Amino acid sequence: MDLSNGETSELTFAAFYADCEHAIKPITQGSRVCLTYNLLQRGTGKKNKPITAPLYDSEADRAEEILEQTFQKSGAPAKLAWLLEHHYSPAGLSFSGLKGRDAALAKVVRHAARRAGCALHLGIVHIEESGAAEPYFDMDYGCAPTRGRYYDDEDNDDDMVEDAEGGDDEFEVVEVFDSSRHIDQWIDTNDQAVEFGSLPIEEGEILPAAGLDGEVPDQQRLTEASGNEGASFERSYHRAALVIWPQDRFVDVLLQAGPAAALPYFKDRVKALNSLPAPAADRRTVHSIAERIIAVWEATRNGDYRRRDKESDRSDMIALLGQLADAPLLERFIAGVVTREYDGSENQAMATNVRGLVGPIRAGQLLSHLAIENMRFFPTACVNLLWRLTRELGLESTADWIAASREIGAAIVRALPDLKQRKPDRPDRDWWRIQKAKPVDDTTVANLLETLATLNASTLRDAACKSMTANPKVFNPATLIVPVLQLLRERNGDAVLSDKEFQRLWAHSAEFLLARSEQPPQSPKDWRQDVKIVCRCDDCRELQAFALDPATQTHRFRVRKERRQHLHQQIDHHRLDMTQLTERTGSPQTLVCSKTRATYERQCRQYNEDLASMAALHPLLGETEGEVQRLRARMDAARQRCAPGLIAGDRRQRRSNFCGEKTIIGFEGEGLPLDFCCIRQAENRDCREDMLLPAVNSLWLACAAYTRMRDDDVERRKGN
Repeated sequence: MDLSNGETSELTFAAFYADCEHAIKPITQGSRVCLTYNLLQRGTGKKNKPITAPLYDSEADRAEEILEQTFQKSGAPAKLAWLLEHHYSPAGLSFSGLKGRDAALAKVVRHAARRAGCALHLGIVHIEESGAAEPYFDMDYGCAPTRGRYYDDEDNDDDMVEDAEGGDDEFEVVEVFDSSRHIDQWIDTNDQAVEFGSLPIEEGEILPAAGLDGEVPDQQRLTEASGNEGASFERSYHRAALVIWPQDRFVDVLLQAGPAAALPYFKDRVKALNSLPAPAADRRTVHSIAERIIAVWEATRNGDYRRRDKESDRSDMIALLGQLADAPLLERFIAGVVTREYDGSENQAMATNVRGLVGPIRAGQLLSHLAIENMRFFPTACVNLLWRLTRELGLESTADWIAASREIGAAIVRALPDLKQRKPDRPDRDWWRIQKAKPVDDTTVANLLETLATLNASTLRDAACKSMTANPKVFNPATLIVPVLQLLRERNGDAVLSDKEFQRLWAHSAEFLLARSEQPPQSPKDWRQDVKIVCRCDDCRELQAFALDPATQTHRFRVRKERRQHLHQQIDHHRLDMTQLTERTGSPQTLVCSKTRATYERQCRQYNEDLASMAALHPLLGETEGEVQRLRARMDAARQRCAPGLIAGDRRQRRSNFCGEKTIIGFEGEGLPLDFCCIRQAENRDCREDMLLPAVNSLWLACAAYTRMRDDDVERRKGN
């Protein structure tokens, strides 16, 4: 409708009801005035009584009868979704905001549902289809212009709106290959959002049956034919609907979307049951709901639903079963669901509710089996569960509960030797769950040792320490055991000094560090890299000769692409310290390999880290006799050995202007390490002495200023 008018003395206007679909184009010139008002119609009788909306009593009675008959039939649908006429956004969807006939329909269905014992909600129905299509051709323009474009009836672009109105006129649907239907964005009769998730729609559950015939899709795309594939289409509809189902099937309908969708409803029922004295029939009903939820949970696995269960869902279910005080169902849920899907988020809920509902014998069986099944990927979580359980028991621990806790601890300790450092990429269909597993840390080990000590399980502590010392890849003495010992000393003070297991772990860490870093790494004297390449092709023989050459640092391989790839694979497979760059000039191109000091630099970093670990380990045990004292003396010697000597590394590397070689020297002055570049005259005969001495003196002065060494100490070091 064009309301533009060139005559300034005239006013062009349009009037329409507010619930009519309309769109107003942007005003480019002039002004737009909108007048909004209410129309009231009064009767003509003497009382002048205003006309009110109809009550629809007879319609509600008829709707009640239809609902009862429909849901009582054999093979009746689980739910019904009646599509509304108007378009509503998810944010604006509410019973109070329905318009025209939609509001009247909702009023009738609301009364009928209450009488028929049905639940009523609003939701957004999503229907998505794709398949083969046959485009219509225009004699003047060829194929339909809508090909390969998206259409949205909310788009403000004029051409897009016109194309969308064309609907299926631009192509003919040959066959629907894929179709999906679901409902979400739930609103209850109090206009409150409800977290039911995405419920699938089965065949025959949408009414009217032909409600979308002739309707323009909200989104539509036609893709032209290419190669051997014909034209295809994609389209989707998004419509608001009244969704209704019997109250006695409430949980069954929600379980179509998975167990998590039924938890809010189950939570409300448990809360209502515990708030007031409830009849035995209501209690049996709630227990039946819990059984159905657990049965569906047992029969499926996480990830089988459109909305994957949240981490807290299992914890919520455990807490609800605890509030319901149903020990058999709690045991069943832990054994059948939690053990299979465990990731540690359930620990607090299990520790709290198992103590109150499940007896110690059964608790020991359940949780020890859980630990056996999950220690491989969740050792930290399993130890945390035992730690939380002992904290929940506290001073109330009886002999039976101590025995149950020891049973769980034994399952954990038996699994320690089989722990591996790396997790598989995709061990099974639950790979996404296993990605949440945390590596063993110092808190986990300290909690395990302290918990076993609390349980007086000395045999288990001894076995745990033996497993840790035998598996240094997982229980690394430098990066894990030393922090564990520090944490135990911090928590327990001098009491740990007489602990046999503490002393064993201390000695194990000291021996490990000394075996690896008692002597500083030796700087390589040339560029030789010892390697034996199995492949005997010409390129690999040339590569091996280059690796063994002590004088050559760079070599060029001018070979074809597949041969360059072969060389890349051999270098990576044998872990040669070489950079690999391709000069993309000429044909064939050239692979330039340059030797590096990567292995030596790694050794230096590890050496410096081990010295720091020795420094942290040394004071954890006081002055003692025997083997401990000898280990302390060796660590002292190892730490002192590095102070005046060379410690090669890779921090703050600088290239010398004289010899062109990187050499890092570390000194300890007042406890602060200092790395700087030293020029070695012996390794570069081209450097003149009169150039070297001023540079060396400058470096020494910078070193002295940085570390605030005493003047006499500087002179002593210069003399050395």
